[in-house]
Amino acid sequence: MSNVSQRMIDRRRLLQGGLGLLAVATVPGCGFFDTKPAGAGAQAAAAGEKESPMLKALVDKGSLPPLADRLPKNPPVIKPLAGKAMYGGTWRSAMLTQEDTQWLWYAMRYEPLVRWKPDKTGKPGYDEMEANTAEFTVDAESKVFTFKLREGLKWSDGKPCTADDMVFTILEVQCDTGLHPDGIYDAFLSSDTEKLVKVEKVDERTVTLTYTAPQPSLLGQIADGIFEREGAYGMLLPKHYFQQFHLKYNKNVNALAKKAGVGSWTDLFAQKQNPWTNPEQPTLAPWKVTNPLGKGSAVTLTRNPYYWKVDDAGRQLPYIDNCRVEVVQDAQVELLKVMNGEFGMQYRNFGTPQNKPVVAQNREKGGYKIFEVPTQLTNTMVIGINMTHKDPVKRALFANKEFRAGLSHAINRKEVIDAVYAGQGEPWQGAPPKDSPYYNEQLATQFLEFDVAKANKHLDAAGLTKKSADGKRLGADGKPVSVAVQVSESFPDHVEAIEFVKKRWAAVGIELRTQAISEDLYKERVKANDHDAGTWTCGTFVLPTGTGGDHYWVPTNDGSARYAITWAQWYQSQGEEGTEPPAEVKKQMELFTQARQEPDPGKTLELGKQILQIAADQFYYIGISSVPNTYGVVKNDFHNVPEKMSESVAPGIVHPEQFAIGQ
Repeated sequence: MSNVSQRMIDRRRLLQGGLGLLAVATVPGCGFFDTKPAGAGAQAAAAGEKESPMLKALVDKGSLPPLADRLPKNPPVIKPLAGKAMYGGTWRSAMLTQEDTQWLWYAMRYEPLVRWKPDKTGKPGYDEMEANTAEFTVDAESKVFTFKLREGLKWSDGKPCTADDMVFTILEVQCDTGLHPDGIYDAFLSSDTEKLVKVEKVDERTVTLTYTAPQPSLLGQIADGIFEREGAYGMLLPKHYFQQFHLKYNKNVNALAKKAGVGSWTDLFAQKQNPWTNPEQPTLAPWKVTNPLGKGSAVTLTRNPYYWKVDDAGRQLPYIDNCRVEVVQDAQVELLKVMNGEFGMQYRNFGTPQNKPVVAQNREKGGYKIFEVPTQLTNTMVIGINMTHKDPVKRALFANKEFRAGLSHAINRKEVIDAVYAGQGEPWQGAPPKDSPYYNEQLATQFLEFDVAKANKHLDAAGLTKKSADGKRLGADGKPVSVAVQVSESFPDHVEAIEFVKKRWAAVGIELRTQAISEDLYKERVKANDHDAGTWTCGTFVLPTGTGGDHYWVPTNDGSARYAITWAQWYQSQGEEGTEPPAEVKKQMELFTQARQEPDPGKTLELGKQILQIAADQFYYIGISSVPNTYGVVKNDFHNVPEKMSESVAPGIVHPEQFAIGQ
């Protein structure tokens, strides 16, 4: 499995940073989640130009071709949400440390082959996707995918974007074993044969991908921006630029690598692929990098003169000329800048329940409004007890459902919600929400009640009837039962919440030991099966999906199945590694494999429900509470931002190219 599959979608964005930074305040005259603006911004007349004045000046000088020569034959039309069409200005925002590149991808560069529609709901099938850089068709079995690039599409350096670029990217980049020594990502392999997808150039604009088995998750992974964001950097790269760094096209490339101070051509290629550190790379995004990440305190971008979308009056997008993304080192710094009104539009990192009152209270002073971002997370904190523990005594106990049920009943979720999450959310297990087509009441609500008597009954049923003199329950080895729960420093709310759990577990005779550790060390221990338990947030349930997705309800991915890591390794290695799971879990895995390859959305939904019913019966994760929606801020003179947007690839999903600045 390739590096990209090991770094799939990270769903921490709601709960990272800013927690506990400011006390909850009472906001006079508005409810806790009141998002109405303090004052309306001034209306502005639509500009009459068909392109930005800064580009028109270059055309007049003769240093840039006329607009008609820069746009594709039939450019996509994006209607400005609030009808505000004005050129100019700088979009100021922030990222939390240099690691927060997800903001850059989704705010400044969400331009995959196929994109999500702005009103995405998460239903299975292709109805919620739309053409972006390419039109697409899929056969009935989801085996043959045809992509047709827009006629006249150009890179930011003015060179044509053609089928050769796509074929090069897939075959010479995504499927090159030198660039992917850990293995080719399975989106480019047929699941039945493990052979590479057949890639054919039909004409100068058209490419087909043909699999021998269904691959219904491909378009969803493309629309999620996985290939752009997770280290592979795209399904569509400019061949004319990158071939100079590829051994197949440049036999002297290792000399270039040595001159650049890196080990080999593959290192150099990976370096050049990163668009945030390499401003020379041509792009299809609305803006191109001018000051790269790692140089100075901000990433800056300016408009792409060959950007290929227009508004409903034929004006070239984007409206905004420049972007400036400050690199801040602390979520509190970002929060203070938000309250001061320093950002045109900002979301992520600061949008916690604790911060909402003070963010709302400062709207008039900061000159901004608040918009809502419904979360895709399904639990604030889940605790995964390792059922495949190396120690046989702990393995037998942790795999006992009665033990996990007892621990769940021992938790007072209301006190955690009130103290850590500002009273927002409701007690909830790790389960899809009520409005999900995959909602399962048993999975969501079982063992939720805080009831010491029930907790003790379940723990007794797990065989923990003997106690020490100080009231600690004794395991089969005669030793007090102790569970060491790993908590990543990335989740400061978990560090706080686990202390409440610790107190309640102690009351029923179970010791909880905890340590906040770095995320890298956390993952290292989990993958080595060197852990008792661990906390994380819980993502959404998505089908069909690739093996790289986070599957919290079926132990198939070692990035999310911290409750049964060796079962996940067994699944991923097709039985060559890890440990074989019980029959009912193997049945669930079989259903999951079938669902990953099912092209019919109706059948996919039914398979998903069966998978979740087994998850309910197994009770893998102990959850705490549902997750409040997050939110963002937008200045009163920053326009065309909706009052609510899906968290999926936000804000890219609502077309940032149509954002505008002005009175």
